[in-house]
Amino acid sequence: MPIHIQKLFFLFFISLLFANCTSVEKYNQQLAQPIAVEKLQKDINYTQKKLLKLYPNLYGYIAKEKFDAQFDSIRGVLKPMTSKEFYFLISPIIASVRQGHMSMTPAFNRISKKEAKRLKKAGDGPLSQFIYQWQDEKLYIIGNKTKTEKIKKGTEIVSVNQISPQTVFNKYRKSITSDGFNATFIPKYFSKRYVPFMTNEIGINDSLTFVLKLKDSVFTQVVSRNKPLKKVTTKCNDSIKTIAKVAVDKAKIKAEKKRKDIYGYDDVSKEYVKNLRIVASDSSVAVLKIKNFSAGNYKVAYEEIFDSIKKANIKTLVIDIRDNPGGRVNDVVNLYSYLTNENYTLLKPAKVTSKTSLWKSGIFSKVPKLAYPLLAVGYPVYMGFSYFRTTKNSDGSYQYKLNGSKPRESNPLNFKGKIYVLINGGSFSASCILSNALKANKNITFVGEETGGDFNGTVAGIMPVVTLPNSKILLRLGLMDIQHLNQTETIGRGILPDKEIIPTIQNKIDAVDVEMNWILEDVKKIK
Repeated sequence: MPIHIQKLFFLFFISLLFANCTSVEKYNQQLAQPIAVEKLQKDINYTQKKLLKLYPNLYGYIAKEKFDAQFDSIRGVLKPMTSKEFYFLISPIIASVRQGHMSMTPAFNRISKKEAKRLKKAGDGPLSQFIYQWQDEKLYIIGNKTKTEKIKKGTEIVSVNQISPQTVFNKYRKSITSDGFNATFIPKYFSKRYVPFMTNEIGINDSLTFVLKLKDSVFTQVVSRNKPLKKVTTKCNDSIKTIAKVAVDKAKIKAEKKRKDIYGYDDVSKEYVKNLRIVASDSSVAVLKIKNFSAGNYKVAYEEIFDSIKKANIKTLVIDIRDNPGGRVNDVVNLYSYLTNENYTLLKPAKVTSKTSLWKSGIFSKVPKLAYPLLAVGYPVYMGFSYFRTTKNSDGSYQYKLNGSKPRESNPLNFKGKIYVLINGGSFSASCILSNALKANKNITFVGEETGGDFNGTVAGIMPVVTLPNSKILLRLGLMDIQHLNQTETIGRGILPDKEIIPTIQNKIDAVDVEMNWILEDVKKIK
């Protein structure tokens, strides 16, 4: 989200990887053993203390008395239990805060370097070869990377190794939350997290037995690892042609790399993160699909995109941020300058718990000595930067000056035609900052379903991951309460569409974009 010290974090985690001296076997054995009550008590205290000290707007959706009572309640039922058992006891408390960026992750077993090398060579695991969609209390396959054509798009998963998706969903549901009280985010989240949830249940496997259902037919399919194909090289006897071909390929590769750097690239879907296309049936309509606000050089990308829109004389622009989980606030702030002809401010200054909470969050408390030289270079600079951008308010609270809370000017290339925005439950975080700002314009039409993020804001920004000392459970928490300038009195709901359209599984099977089709029909009516 707002502040990016990605290189520093990358070096930090790399150092942790190589500095870990605990044997895999010993760690896994400890993880499987029941943890003493007094140690679990310490983990509860540790969690509660971290939240009280660092988390702004802790009681935005839950009363303090109710929240505190939950901690007291689990203290009263403690008994020796494994880390996994403890996760299901404490994680619902974190979810009760109803902030989608904050989450707990179970402590997974580690694998040795030798095993990791074998798995990489063996290829994608059975679970990872599908794209899933949880809808109407069922789990469907909407993407298939296996070598079998028998598993069609729209196939329902009845069970995997005799465990039904419904069992997994019901077991983890209390540990999952959206921002606030909307229900559209949960199915999207579970669809993406089904693989790690199942891995937590059954471990890493080379093959799994799927019971599947397609229409009225139920069948069993064993899915094994998908070994990556070896690259095939061909020889050319004609040296002149070979040299020419290499020169062309290099130029093409260089141009492609530049484009990926500018527009971002999703290696999984093989699609650009920011992509503009003109609708084939109507050359006056363009669709700007943005998969996330994290990848690419957004300044260059949007300048090129909106220059193209102007030259193509586009009259209607569709902004597609369905399933966009968010990313950089600065990306959204820059994009909005092309969507308004007025000066604007998107955000209020972010609320933080103290002058030093952004760099005293505990994220570096367990840094190995190997990482000290790396941190010494950038960390003091970051400390000073965050310290001076954090100010104390007259009521004793603290705020951090975000780039999005500064007045901005619209871009000369700003689009002046009709705008539609496609949203759904997967539209989250920074996607909601954009949606919130655009919602203030009554001439913009929103199509789809309620966003997964809250209309009024979220707690995110810097999001350290801390490890509970004894159970090794991971806790991710946001440090900034980021509120939109445009507010509503309705608490805990997302940005609502003007035209609600929820696609069915059959729409997915038939590759029918019902939301986009509605927009194209509406454009015809306007004309």
